Amino acid sequence: MLDLRLNYPSVKQEAVIFKQYMDTLGEQARYAMLSPDPFTPGAAAHERLGQWLQMEAGDMERYMDVKTTCSGNSAVYCILAYLKAAYPAVGVEEFTYSNLKLAALDQGVRMESIACDEEGMIPQALAQHLQQGKSKLIYLQPTVHNPTCSVMSLKRREDTVAVIRSFEDVYVIEDDAYRFLHPSPPPAILQLMPERTIYICSFSKTFNPFVRMAYVLYPKGLLDGMDRIIRITSSGSSSLFNAFTQYLMQGSLTAVIEEKRRVGVALYEKIAPIFQGLTYHIVPGSYHFWLQLPDHLKAGAFTTDMRSKGIEVMSSEDFSAEGNQQFIRIAAGAVWDSPELLPALEVIAGTVKQSA
Repeated sequence: MLDLRLNYPSVKQEAVIFKQYMDTLGEQARYAMLSPDPFTPGAAAHERLGQWLQMEAGDMERYMDVKTTCSGNSAVYCILAYLKAAYPAVGVEEFTYSNLKLAALDQGVRMESIACDEEGMIPQALAQHLQQGKSKLIYLQPTVHNPTCSVMSLKRREDTVAVIRSFEDVYVIEDDAYRFLHPSPPPAILQLMPERTIYICSFSKTFNPFVRMAYVLYPKGLLDGMDRIIRITSSGSSSLFNAFTQYLMQGSLTAVIEEKRRVGVALYEKIAPIFQGLTYHIVPGSYHFWLQLPDHLKAGAFTTDMRSKGIEVMSSEDFSAEGNQQFIRIAAGAVWDSPELLPALEVIAGTVKQSA
């Protein structure tokens, strides 16, 4: 079975860099790394994180506090769980991250879908949503969206920020997991509006899923009681991963990102001819893409058919608050170098073309 659901791109440099880091540590330091770490990083880590995320000088200290947890998924879950009493609903794009959907369902947080176009959430639709009081918490993936691959332009981001700032006590959860795959991404919402942004910075995509570490940047005081939820759900991360991510942000991670972009662009050049004539959305360099199905072909039936042929893909229903079955997401991150990949993509494309 070829699994085209997982999307953790990995390159050989990762193992080399981790070994190099461990070789710098003495025996006692290695042993100390195995202990749990506080959920609030120290001042040096705080400053380094702000530099890595290219925040304006002083904005981290002025606006942001930071918590650590073991993954971006954990961060999403803990944020929703902590805020649900004050924020019982979350506004989402028409298609949203599947694990955000699962976390909301588990926590009883209502999802309210907001209209989107090729750039993502439409500011006018967001304004109407907020005027109607449907939610005051908005979840966004503005750069290389999962699953649609949409990218908000700078103008769209500025318009979105203007809408958010025109309403009191409205916050954005910005999940920027795939930002690193864009060669020149516009500024993050965090950079434009730090005082209203909860930003998730994880390392499972940028580096490797074995690095169980994510930072949650949030407006001062907003998530100060979230430690108890992190503790009961995952116990947080470890000293090893906290220290290692700090090491990565000092330079090693840049080379890994460049290699992943190179591989992603090469992958795109192989994908494009196979899906020529079909409607799909991808950012060159991305490891996932969003394939539209003919109107009469439902994604649930299509994924079942593919499974019978030894191929796992995800239905758009998994990403939709309203059960849309018009698309499938194909993710090659875990198998980009597999000899089975291109033949499997040809099977998918051929099946869609025959059904048209």
